[in-house]
Parts: sequence; C-alpha cells; structure tokens
Amino acid sequence: MNGEHVLSEQHTLNDGNTIPVVALGTSRIQISEASDVITTAVNIGYRHFDTSEVYENTALLGEGIRKVLLLGKVKRKDLFITAKLGPCYEQHGDIETSLRELLAILQLDYVDACLLHFPVQFKKTVKQRDATIKWGEHLNGICDHEQVWKEMEGAVHIGLTRSIGLSNFNQQQIENILQKCTIPPAVLQTECHAHLQMTELVKFCQDKDIFVTAFAPLGSPGLSMHKSKYGTNFKYFTSLGNSNQPCDIYDEIIVLDLAKQHERTPAQILLRFLIQRGIGVLPKSSNPERLKENINIFDFNLTKCEMESMKMLEKGRRIFSFGFLKEHPQYPFTDTT
Repeated sequence: MNGEHVLSEQHTLNDGNTIPVVALGTSRIQISEASDVITTAVNIGYRHFDTSEVYENTALLGEGIRKVLLLGKVKRKDLFITAKLGPCYEQHGDIETSLRELLAILQLDYVDACLLHFPVQFKKTVKQRDATIKWGEHLNGICDHEQVWKEMEGAVHIGLTRSIGLSNFNQQQIENILQKCTIPPAVLQTECHAHLQMTELVKFCQDKDIFVTAFAPLGSPGLSMHKSKYGTNFKYFTSLGNSNQPCDIYDEIIVLDLAKQHERTPAQILLRFLIQRGIGVLPKSSNPERLKENINIFDFNLTKCEMESMKMLEKGRRIFSFGFLKEHPQYPFTDTT
C-alpha cells in the first residue's frame, strides 16, 4: 500500500477474514461497567471487541457478550472478538491451554483473532491480575517465537481462532516470524496516535499485508486517572511515571481547527487521521456519547493537505513504554529511553 489508504468499515485480512476497523478497546473499562458496555456498544453499532487474558475485566466482558447473543441483539458470526495471550508459555501446548482457558472465561467456542500480547513470555502467575506484584516478576526467560508461533498456527487448525497476529512486536521480531511461518500474522496491534505515528513500522506491515490496529489512538487522555488500577505497576507500564500530566493531543491547534472546520470532535479527527492511513483503531470508552463519536468517522474525509498537517504532530511520544521489560533482551521499543 502506498500513500493514503482510506479504510471502509470492514477490512479484509491476508487470510480472507474480514475485520471491523473500529473496535472497542477494553483494557481500562471498570469491572462494574464491563458487562453493560458491551450491550451499549452493540446497540450503537460496534461489532469488534478487543480483550486479553491479563485484563481484570475479561470475565465481565464475556458475560456482556453472552448476554447480547442470548437476547438476539446480534449473531455470533457478526461479532469479531480479538483475544490477546500473554503469552504464558512454560511448556509445549501452553498456547492451546491458555486460549481454551480464555475462551471459557469469555464463554465462547472460538475467537476471531488471537494475538500474542508481548514478544516475551510470562509465568502463569501473570493471570492472577495482582496489582501488588511487579510485572517484571512474572517474566519467564526468552520467548521462542518460532515455537510459540507454530502453536498459534495450531490453534487455527483446530478451530480455536480464525486469524492470528501480534501485539507490541517490532519490525525485526515480525520479520523473524515471517521467515519461518506457514500462516503469516494477519494483524499487528501497536500503540499509534498523532504523537507516535509509527510510520516505518506501519509501512513495513502494510507492504507485508499485515493489518495494523492502533491501541491508545487518542493518546490515552484519561490514563493518569487509572493509577489505582495499576497500583505499583503504573510507572512500569507507562512513560508517565508519577506524573498527573494529561495527554495534550486534544489541545493541538491543528486538531482543534480541523474539528471546527469539519464540525467534528477532536477525537473524531484523531481517529479519522489513522483510518486514512489504513490503520484500524481501538478507542476505549464506556460513555455512550463518546462511543457514538468514536465509531461515526466514516462520513467525512481529511484532505491531503490536512493529512500532511496532522503528520507534523509527530513527537515520537510513546505512552505505554512497558518499562518492566526494558532490561529484557526481547524488549521491542528501541525508541524508548
């Protein structure tokens, strides 16, 4: 793909499966809201939900999915569920075991996409979701990407997932998998927003027909509000440390000007910018009005000049640095100090 590649509401992956390009990100949705937000989102029009075995709200998200299916609000074939595995890998077969456990929690027979959440492997203790334990204590040596990917391919063959992909992997790590795989990654999920545009990685993936989806596409403006959730791990996950400084991406003059010109919200401009780069988006919200805003981004376009102006916002500002991995030889982010 060269230049601008505007996405429609659905995108066809390299394995022939289709994926809704706007998903509901769920990592920081409160447990008390997790079940009901699925119903709200489905009623608004969401069909893609992003989950992980290490999110503390996963069981409630599963309840919400089960509820909308039982009520007939949507059919299973119309939903796209992405599930990320740690991976918690200690011995052969652990990928299948972990995925089956996650499917049980989600109350599903299969997921539409299964991604490796990180390029490192964790002990199974990471699933305890204990915020008092530093994430570095869960690390379990070097991850054999070739072996783990073979087991991901096996999950496709036995029908536990339709597509497979990666999250938080860098270009070299992806290239290594591409050289050995029989089923190539269909998706790469990575942090991407106007302040961290990931131009080289996005181009690499698009050239390899790997669909890029962006978490934190709005710059996680409410992240500092969630310190209590992360506990002692907050500074090990993010680049914010002990700062309460909010994300300033919404205050960029060009974003505000474009929002006014197009009669849109700043969030819609930021999401549209990514969509027109051919990138899927995973904005998180439990607010009904925000949910509506975040998905209603397909009825306007940014001009070429406006896109170029947005590209000038690049700051190389990574929010989720995952500092607990920094000393690990498979740490993926060489741009993070």
